[in-house]
Amino acid sequence: TGRRARLSQFDAEIGGAIPIPFDGGEFRLTVRADRIECLSDGRYAIIDYKTGAPPSEKQVRTGLSPQLTLEAAILRKGGFKGIPAGATVAELLYVRLRGGAEPGEELPVKFKEGTADEHADKALAKLTALIAKFADPNNPYYSLLHPMWTTHYGTYDHLARVQEWSLTGGTSENGGGE
Repeated sequence: TGRRARLSQFDAEIGGAIPIPFDGGEFRLTVRADRIECLSDGRYAIIDYKTGAPPSEKQVRTGLSPQLTLEAAILRKGGFKGIPAGATVAELLYVRLRGGAEPGEELPVKFKEGTADEHADKALAKLTALIAKFADPNNPYYSLLHPMWTTHYGTYDHLARVQEWSLTGGTSENGGGE
């Protein structure tokens, strides 16, 4: 209720998409934003509701949790109906919903450096580069990219034999890592 006084409009559960061209093809980035608010000054706030712990600023900034920054990139490119290309994102915000008498706790993403627009542009550039990288059929798909997760096994890691390779140090009997 307190936020509504600052808004000229808002949309809930709004779909958006943009094409991302790459060599010989096109990737379509599609999202459904929990809430997008148009602030009275014409800038936008993008809100995501979480029942658990939201990502940290560092996780958002470094691209480990790119949901809000990619939604912002789609907004800036005019990928949401009724929002013009070139719009400015003033705020990225998580609202933690836990139930009980306390209403949602607002947890804005406060970047150490840069604006939400700059981080949206960086996230889109990173995704575009990643799409181009994986468009190359010679590029391998690694099952574990981030060392912080090397001791946490995922649902499909058994297919990549992650646990076996971690026990041998990543080498086979013939000296390779295959």
